[in-house]
Amino acid sequence: MRRLSSLVILFLIAVSADAQISSRTMTLSAINDCVKDVIAANSVEDNGNVLIFPCTAARAKALYNFLGQKIRTDVVQDRNGKFENRPFGNNACYHRIEDQNGKSADEFRCDLVMTVGDELKD
Repeated sequence: MRRLSSLVILFLIAVSADAQISSRTMTLSAINDCVKDVIAANSVEDNGNVLIFPCTAARAKALYNFLGQKIRTDVVQDRNGKFENRPFGNNACYHRIEDQNGKSADEFRCDLVMTVGDELKD
C-alpha cells in the first residue's frame, strides 16, 4: 500500500509542477487529498482487480465542487435517497440531497477507482 501511495504522490507532484493554477490542477489536488485521507484511515476497499478509495465529508465536497466546473450533475433517485452525481471516467462523486425518507440531506462521497489488474493481485 505504501508503494501505491508513493506512486500517486509522485504522479501528482509531477503534474502539479506547473506553476499556473488551473481547474485541472485544483481537481488533481482534491483527488490527491482524498486518496491520502483514505490511505491514512486504512479505508481502501480491495475488490480484486480494482481498488476503491471512498472519500467522504469535506474532502469529497471539495472534489465534487471542483468537478462542477467541467462535469454536469445527473440527478438519481434510488432506495438510499436522491443524489446529484458527477461521474468522471470510472470514478464518481455524489451529493446526497434527500435521504430514503425524503428528508433534506447534505452528504458527499467520492469513489475513486483504480484498476490494478492481475499483476498486483495478492
